Amino acid sequence: MDDWQDAAFSSRHMHNRVNRNGGRGGGKSKRTAFDVRKTFGSYECKCPAWHRINSESGSPDQHAVLELYRLTENGQGVIGELSLPGVLQAAVILAASRKSLQGILSELEPVNPQQEDEKPSESATTTDETGDLNQDGDSDEEESEQEPEPDRFETFEKNSFREPKFWLQWNGILSPTSGEPEKAESGLGYIIFPSNDCKKFKGTLNCASLEWKDVALSGHKIAPRSESDIPVAWGPDGVSV
Repeated sequence: MDDWQDAAFSSRHMHNRVNRNGGRGGGKSKRTAFDVRKTFGSYECKCPAWHRINSESGSPDQHAVLELYRLTENGQGVIGELSLPGVLQAAVILAASRKSLQGILSELEPVNPQQEDEKPSESATTTDETGDLNQDGDSDEEESEQEPEPDRFETFEKNSFREPKFWLQWNGILSPTSGEPEKAESGLGYIIFPSNDCKKFKGTLNCASLEWKDVALSGHKIAPRSESDIPVAWGPDGVSV
């Protein structure tokens, strides 16, 4: 993950990308700008590590699915759910940088008072890096009234790269195995869409309890969707995302 993360996600490459009207500086290009809404949809997944466990449990005909619904409230991530039947049911968040992902998680997961005191400086750092986040809540509300959705999608686009690549954080329930009760857990992974149409992806998934370290995960879109408000709960407290 680190090979492409450092090179791709720390830059402002999108500011120099080909725009939606054709090319930059009079040139022409077949590449269209990345639209994060293309990621929304249902993906049938392949995960050999999951398939082995599922086959052993006697349910080989089930399908693994990744559902991607909408942007996070701050426009920095994509919300969805991952279903690996018989093994894992989880909420997922995709983000174009690890810093963006950590910022989203800080709003969803409990922090101690010391971390809370440090949040303003972390927020300021995030603002400096993205260059597109509003400086205060009042400004946020004013711009939201004038241009409610486009700003969020454009902000995400400017933090993307030539190939749409995402950090993935999951949080969910591991199915009971060997007489053990179901268990809440979270883990990291990443996803790469090889083209801006986001019809397929490849990536990896990690899970400490299953001893999964960068196990292969891939998928292809079986149904696109518009932005959806399907409820997704995060963590043991069921925080709505």
